[in-house]
Amino acid sequence: MKHFFKTAAVASISVLALAGCSASTGGPAAAGNDLTPKGLVNAGQATLCIDPEYPPLEYYANGSGGDIVGFDADAGRALADYWGVKVKFEVTSFDGLMPGLQTGRCDMILGGLYTSPARLQVADAAPIMNAGPTALAAPGLAGDLKSKLDLCGRKVVAQAASSNAATVAAMGDECKAAGKAAPTLSEYPKTSDTVLAVLNGKADVLVETNVAAAYMVTQNKGKLEVAAQVFDPDTQFGVFSKKGGSLSPEIASAFKALKADGSLGKIAAKYNLDPTILDVK
Repeated sequence: MKHFFKTAAVASISVLALAGCSASTGGPAAAGNDLTPKGLVNAGQATLCIDPEYPPLEYYANGSGGDIVGFDADAGRALADYWGVKVKFEVTSFDGLMPGLQTGRCDMILGGLYTSPARLQVADAAPIMNAGPTALAAPGLAGDLKSKLDLCGRKVVAQAASSNAATVAAMGDECKAAGKAAPTLSEYPKTSDTVLAVLNGKADVLVETNVAAAYMVTQNKGKLEVAAQVFDPDTQFGVFSKKGGSLSPEIASAFKALKADGSLGKIAAKYNLDPTILDVK
């Protein structure tokens, strides 16, 4: 899957028709509790801008509508329960997430956005998860992949024009310095084709973003495994809120509590995500 979190253009497939739609689900009554923060866009309700196109972070359970599920969606529900309010998902296209926050359509963005200097200039962000490239291979090979150098000389596939492909392409000098051949990189425009390349033996290893890789393994049980130790996480997902707003510290505090009591770890495991990538502080 393309490193879609960094660029809005990647998220254009079938989402424009969803802009402006919303879905409300889960959460207790709107009475609130002692932890309910002030300043919510809608009283008694935590409103999240979300683009349900990125499994396992956020996606429609039936593929095109109905309940929104995934790590981010369930974390949003847990947050609402913690605050004692209902949860509402304000569905928008990827490039509408930040404008939705800034115009007051939602209280926060919980939707696979990297914390970048540009975004932090216009919004606050509470860290929630580390991300980066990871390697997938057949079960017999995955256990032998311990570091990047184990990809040297192998046939590696990644999505075309993705940062993951660039990571593999940049390994040539590193492999050469270790006295090994550079990886042979193949690129395909569709993520489904990158998976098939490994399954049918055209490639040894697929390099993909760790959260997307978790979903690929779920869909190909017994055929693919993650070699998580090959790459170190190099980016961080954040929960974005209005710059300087009163909700920012409340969001950070709530997610610290949900991490401490094990709630976020259970949600991560539910979606085949390694709980160790959670980074809440």
